[in-house]
Amino acid sequence: MVDTLTARFLDRRTIDKAYPLVRSIVPDITVARWTQFVRPHLVPRSQDWPRGLMTIQNAAGYILSLFAFEVRADLHESRILYMDHIMIPTLPGRGTLWAFTIGAAERLAEMNGCRAIWAELRGGAERSDQDLLMSLERSGYIPVGVRAFKRLEAKSGRTGDGGDGVTRAPRGLYDA
Repeated sequence: MVDTLTARFLDRRTIDKAYPLVRSIVPDITVARWTQFVRPHLVPRSQDWPRGLMTIQNAAGYILSLFAFEVRADLHESRILYMDHIMIPTLPGRGTLWAFTIGAAERLAEMNGCRAIWAELRGGAERSDQDLLMSLERSGYIPVGVRAFKRLEAKSGRTGDGGDGVTRAPRGLYDA
């Protein structure tokens, strides 16, 4: 299987091609929501600080896994490759697919002069997340830090929820 896998950047022409994989991992996502999510990731901020989505495809061109990435400045490590939205479905050969996916991330980090990789796994304590965490640990990654998440209830009359699940803040009210 490894000989037939290829890492490729997702681009505007292949957004729809990735949707079946995304839908298998995030069942409630619509094509419109997926497209709305992915398009900003495909717009480069600069050559020095790339971001995007990397896919792993088989010889027939089917997208078997993907992850979002962004080269970021880091206080401790200088330049890091931050990867999240890691999508690897449960299927035969998942271990090989995982190894190829993390290998693609490591090559991407090296090409961009990154000193470290931060990999974020989202979701609950589902079995698939636990499998991915164990795969990361076997690849030399260690769990570091704590991240917390709280879903906020949408209040009627709030700015930004157009029914697509995306909340938009009014301009000027949020400093990041």
